[in-house]
Amino acid sequence: MDIGTVGESGVGLALQRQLLALERVAGRLATARAAMPSQAGDGVWSGDARRMYVRALHQLSAQVHAAATHVDEAIRDTRQALALLAGGRHGW
Repeated sequence: MDIGTVGESGVGLALQRQLLALERVAGRLATARAAMPSQAGDGVWSGDARRMYVRALHQLSAQVHAAATHVDEAIRDTRQALALLAGGRHGW
C-alpha cells in the first residue's frame, strides 16, 4: 500500500495531534498528583473516618498513577509510530 508522504496521508498529522493531546493529559495528571492531599489526615479525621479517608486517598492515588502509566505508554507508542512513519517503515 503506497500512502505517499506522511503529510499527504494525514497519518503523521493525526499522530502529532494525538501526541499533543496525550502530553496535555500527562500534564494534567502530573498536576493532579502534585495537588493530592496528604494521606495522613492528622488533626482532621480520627477513627473510622480517618481510615476511610486514607483508604479513599490511597485508591485515588493508585488510579491516578495507573492513568499516568497508561498515558506515558501511549506517548511512547505514538512517538515510536511517528519515528517509524518518518523512517518510511510501515507495518501494513
